[in-house]
Amino acid sequence: MNGNIIVAHGMRHGRQNQALEAFISELVKDDIHHYDIAFLESEHQDLETVMTTLIQSGVDHFKIVPLLIFSAMHYLKDIPNIVHEMKRRYPDIKVEVSGPLGTHPLMRRLIEQRICDALAGDEQQVGVMVVAHGNINGKFTKAHEELQICAQNLQISKPTYARTLYGEISFTHDLESISKRYQKLIVVPLFLYDGRLVNKVKQQMNDMVINTDIHFTPSINFDPILKQIINDRLESLMIPMKI
Repeated sequence: MNGNIIVAHGMRHGRQNQALEAFISELVKDDIHHYDIAFLESEHQDLETVMTTLIQSGVDHFKIVPLLIFSAMHYLKDIPNIVHEMKRRYPDIKVEVSGPLGTHPLMRRLIEQRICDALAGDEQQVGVMVVAHGNINGKFTKAHEELQICAQNLQISKPTYARTLYGEISFTHDLESISKRYQKLIVVPLFLYDGRLVNKVKQQMNDMVINTDIHFTPSINFDPILKQIINDRLESLMIPMKI
């Protein structure tokens, strides 16, 4: 029997997981696929617990869609470690994990729409900066590469910069010099919702010496297009591999 799981980052304490689960449930409530929801950080609804409960109900084939933007530590290390441990405990189960959300073509369309909504007329001296989480320790830089490829493939006519909150391509290194080239800089926060991390981006930019008009677009904010991305990621796991 199959089991579909959406796994988000979550938090071990507080009510963020309840709010996150409500957002996800609302997003996929009319979907043709049924999803269980798990978190990487949770006291009662972590991925191991959700998988164990489903195994006890007869599920032996898992399709997991990570609600993660790019392939950073949680995608490349945490989830594989959990899957490895679950397969050690239950050798007969099969587990498939989809790609991250940010590498899907529709994510680029969403970013382009955010940029178009922020453009007022034919402004000439406008730059765009797409900001994602980034990696602090430098071990999981694939996420940086995916962000840069995403930004490079945007179908817009404005100069575009791929930057992060943390890590070697953080906007803190060169935002002040970049901003001097433009009258307006459109910043697209590539986060699931406008919360603590987006506020941190805004605060750090506000603390820098910048005379340019900085316009923040909304983040992903569980846009309906995210539902299609999740569906596509799940259905990509249903396509038989060609050998």
